[in-house]
Amino acid sequence: MKQLMQQVRELGRVTGAPLLVRGTVFLAAFAGLLLAAPSGMPSQALLGFFVLAVYPALLPGGAAPLVVMLATICLWLADTLLFLAQPSLGRLLGTAAALYLLHSGAALAAVLPYDAIVDNQVLLRWAGRAALVLAATGVLTLLLVNVLPGLYITTPTVALVIGLAVVAGAVALLTRLGRRP
Repeated sequence: MKQLMQQVRELGRVTGAPLLVRGTVFLAAFAGLLLAAPSGMPSQALLGFFVLAVYPALLPGGAAPLVVMLATICLWLADTLLFLAQPSLGRLLGTAAALYLLHSGAALAAVLPYDAIVDNQVLLRWAGRAALVLAATGVLTLLLVNVLPGLYITTPTVALVIGLAVVAGAVALLTRLGRRP
């Protein structure tokens, strides 16, 4: 709570780039929660989603992004497993994109002080990398859905296996890169 109060006091010195990045974190968190939520959610949930989305924008370096990402995933699982909703490909891609932008944006916001003067090229390179990752993921997903029509890619089991494989590959790559001289 003390850290949150310190962050709120520093908001008076905010410059454009950190505000833009933190705004992206907020929008990605809010969009992810909205996309993952079951269709019959009460309208009061919007206020809860709003408050929850502000949390990682104010505290991007702590556990706040993880909390929001876990809430988004729990909402998605509740909708697909408990309410047996058939997820659409667009909603799946939108939720995944929001989760990635939340994660990527929070990582950048965590290293930017509120009063940082940031070169535009830093933001453009970050946005370019994020767009490239999202485009490659979308194309790969569309190819898998069209090439493997008998396999339900959106089912939680298959998504879990593919996600675990990607995480294992990323950990192996980062470990290898970390050991280089």
